Amino acid sequence: MIQGKKIAWQFKNTKNSSLILKEVSFEIRKKRITTFMGPSGAGKTTLLKCIANLHAHYEGLITCGERDVKTFNAIKRASTMGFVLQQFHLFPHLSVLKNCTYALVHVVGMVEKEAEVRAIEILHLLHMEPFIQALPSQLSGGQQQRVAIARALVLRPGVLLLDEPTSALDPESKQSLTSLLLELNARGLTIALSSHDMPFIRKIMDYVYFLEQGELKEEWDCKSGSFASHGKIKQFLSH
Repeated sequence: MIQGKKIAWQFKNTKNSSLILKEVSFEIRKKRITTFMGPSGAGKTTLLKCIANLHAHYEGLITCGERDVKTFNAIKRASTMGFVLQQFHLFPHLSVLKNCTYALVHVVGMVEKEAEVRAIEILHLLHMEPFIQALPSQLSGGQQQRVAIARALVLRPGVLLLDEPTSALDPESKQSLTSLLLELNARGLTIALSSHDMPFIRKIMDYVYFLEQGELKEEWDCKSGSFASHGKIKQFLSH
């Protein structure tokens, strides 16, 4: 579904520059959970932002359905790839429901009642319907994350991207997130995420890429057992 070929991205400032991604090639397979794992600073978040075209000035080619993602406008990107960042960036003054309908009404141009029906359907799926009138400040971190996921899913993307999704969650919320992602994947949603949370990764492992210092070191298809040397992956998961 999504392919990247020799993706390189360089951080630049007035004093120096550093190469964050070094010719990384990958594939996000349809209806699978793809995990980009590795230590902090490996380039995982940068790679996800390149996939979502939030970092547009990379070298190489990323395609979705054989189309260069750099040609996507904001609406096309959001309706193709929903992206949930570590910071959820919910509108603090809007209710859960309004957070989820905002883009549908103000960007897509959907009638508000129609947008609310769609949003409530997704919030029900994510077990957040009882909180539709709550403000983000009235929710736990895990609940806020579900709203952020719902806000992405109301645009009906084929792929959900999540950056370090367990970084701000307590153990109970992590388990809830694990169950949710497995449920969404079982319903046919393609998921790609970055993480260095080993207990979490072990529970959702499907197709795994291991990044280290901006380079793709190993990959492992956990379902078929095929791999390109997963010694580093096994070592990392044993932590």
